[in-house]
Amino acid sequence: MKIIWSIPVWGETLSSTRGDIVRARHLVKALRDAGHDVRVVERGQGAGTGLMVAGYRGVLRRMLPRHLALILRDVSRFGNSLYFGRQLAKEARKYGADVIVETQMNGAASGATAARLCGLPLVLDDCSPTSEEDVLGAGLPSLARKILLFQASAAAVVIATSRSVRERLIAEGVAGGKIHIVRNGVNLDRFNAADGRSMRARLGLSDRCVIGFVGSFLDWHRVDLLVDALSRIPAAMNLHLLLVGTGPNLAAVLKQGERNGVRDRITSVGGVEPDEIPDYLASFDIGVLPDTLDYGNPMKLTEYAAAAVPTVAPNRPSVREVVEDGQTGILFPPHDVDSLAYALMHLAENPALRAEIGGKSRLRVAVKSSWPVLAENLIGALDSQIHQGAVPSVDPANPQQNASVAE
Repeated sequence: MKIIWSIPVWGETLSSTRGDIVRARHLVKALRDAGHDVRVVERGQGAGTGLMVAGYRGVLRRMLPRHLALILRDVSRFGNSLYFGRQLAKEARKYGADVIVETQMNGAASGATAARLCGLPLVLDDCSPTSEEDVLGAGLPSLARKILLFQASAAAVVIATSRSVRERLIAEGVAGGKIHIVRNGVNLDRFNAADGRSMRARLGLSDRCVIGFVGSFLDWHRVDLLVDALSRIPAAMNLHLLLVGTGPNLAAVLKQGERNGVRDRITSVGGVEPDEIPDYLASFDIGVLPDTLDYGNPMKLTEYAAAAVPTVAPNRPSVREVVEDGQTGILFPPHDVDSLAYALMHLAENPALRAEIGGKSRLRVAVKSSWPVLAENLIGALDSQIHQGAVPSVDPANPQQNASVAE
């Protein structure tokens, strides 16, 4: 199959560390490895893109009130996506593509524009509800919702990463029969080759019980809760917190560690290359997700599983789709720092339990989440619509049917 894969995000290319594009990069590689012909078209490479991104981030966002800057961003994003959609259609015709796959970005209508211009089926990958923009910051939420429905109405298949995302998309008006679930995955070969022992030695943590977090330190990750939990654990237990990644709240988290008197028990390595992440995760004894949104499919949960590391995470719908409490991880009530601290101490004191939970997690979660398996699922979703002309009906009230039909 000849596939055009669209990356419509301003200033981003397929090499980005942004989560949705990391997903696209792995799926593109897996599709190519399976024999499909995939050509990537990136808005990040278009003329003037760097100037527009710098203008928004460096001028408008600093000089204008936030709401007004967001309105201008949303209007510009929509208008620019129409132009990009026309360019995408030209590329698809020239390439002789069979299908267009677009990594969905709220506020962008490029996929639908291209599909309608060149008459090709459209697949929206990693489709998220517009309510996500309400969390991140939306200038024109009503416009974002109209664009989502425009994109979804033009799409043959809409890909969600979890049942919770699927339910929110349906609530916003996306036809449930179009939605298939293809979760986030991992590169199992890279995790198989990971060297956690050498990483611990390099970091001077060989004799510690390492609790770790990897991520972008966004508001909803609440890494501050993890620092509070660490401060309630006796120093004699020899637990050490390893933070991997960078983001808007990292500096505040480290300052909180100083205030709580535990900064000497925290190591922050900042941003790392994607290929290094498996080595860092293999150095963890316990992987932690302090908090997340009620919907979505946090990639770090699958990565912890791939590293055979037991996960401690909040008891939220998005987490329960991946982590089975007491079997592949330990769940705690959201924002309950005492329960989080207790879970960490319980695992720290029980190496055999850590190994048991980590092993189950690897077997039950990670093995079925390899990118080649997920790419095959994606092609299955395409085939069901493009070649058979219909997508199986999926009942959102029936999780078992969701799993068997849509995943």
